[in-house]
Amino acid sequence: MNDETAHHPVTAPKITTTEGLEFPLDEYQASEQEQEKFDRAQAILTNQCMERFGFEYAPPEKISTSTDHRHAGVFGILDMEIAARHGYGRKVETDPQSEGASPRSEAERVALTGANDLTLEDLPMSQEEAEKQGGSEQKINGRRVPVGGCTRESFLKLYARTPDSVDLLYVFSLQRDAESAALNDSRIKNVNKLWSACMKKQGFTASDPMKAATQLGFDKDPSSPRAINAAKKDVKCKQKVNLAGVYFDVQSIYQNRTIHTNIKTLDLAKRQLKERTKLAESLTR
Repeated sequence: MNDETAHHPVTAPKITTTEGLEFPLDEYQASEQEQEKFDRAQAILTNQCMERFGFEYAPPEKISTSTDHRHAGVFGILDMEIAARHGYGRKVETDPQSEGASPRSEAERVALTGANDLTLEDLPMSQEEAEKQGGSEQKINGRRVPVGGCTRESFLKLYARTPDSVDLLYVFSLQRDAESAALNDSRIKNVNKLWSACMKKQGFTASDPMKAATQLGFDKDPSSPRAINAAKKDVKCKQKVNLAGVYFDVQSIYQNRTIHTNIKTLDLAKRQLKERTKLAESLTR
């Protein structure tokens, strides 16, 4: 791709945190808080389906987040407090497991996930299609189990009611494409060089801020004292050259370009996101 942004003046905003950061494509997909609501709504739909077969479905409890962290790590390590505490190591929060849950009976498992030997080709791709099919060959209490079980039914009711439903990964793949294109832009390459030179002055040799931990050899021990020292220098160098600002600016240019090219499908995705939000709110009230 031609580097069309190479001659544009650098107007990058100063960015030192990803908190509250909004990329152009963000309006076409769910925030973390919205996704939590969708997860709860899907669990309710799954339970409604399971009740038709005389079962109850209780999903494992998830940790809820008050802040949207979907862009955390998009510029590598950027938070001085995290760098000083964990270096290049990331603190992973795990969902608490539901303890003492009794194993499901075979009938319950079939109601939840359908036949064992299902392939992707066997599954209905929309709720409309599923309703036309009228269910699978499996029956419980005289009722036909949905193809793919209650899990598939709840997914389709929330995410793919009609055949024109936009794939959930559509916006994500546009983001990845824009990100890849941006990495070939001369302004990104230039700020990477400035960051690398700054790191060199601090005694660390790395050329790619997105692969710093690997290039510096901290894969196996990302929170060692030396890794913490390097991570702190990494954050300082990013701040000095405004790496996050330049990355954000250039990625936004490529995202806006892809929005322009794919606006029809994106508008449909946005409408469907609104409808999904309404449905989720009605279920989780």
